[in-house]
Amino acid sequence: MRILLQSSRTLKWLRRMDVWTDNAQEAFDFQHSQRALDFIYRHKLTFVQLVVCFPDPNSDVTVRLLHTERERTPEPALEKANA
Repeated sequence: MRILLQSSRTLKWLRRMDVWTDNAQEAFDFQHSQRALDFIYRHKLTFVQLVVCFPDPNSDVTVRLLHTERERTPEPALEKANA
């Protein structure tokens, strides 16, 4: 079993920081899901999903990480009410 990160936009696989590949066999194996999640948070990755890869690709499990797909916009400023 391998734990990989995949771009949900391009479907490329993370090979190393800022390097993505089309080939899942070349992707970095985090070995544990918590390591992959820590990497996502530490490096503020967006639009990624965690994929658990098994020897039989039909058994692979993709976990969409919805919090990485939200737009990161500042909170709207509160307007002062006119008196």
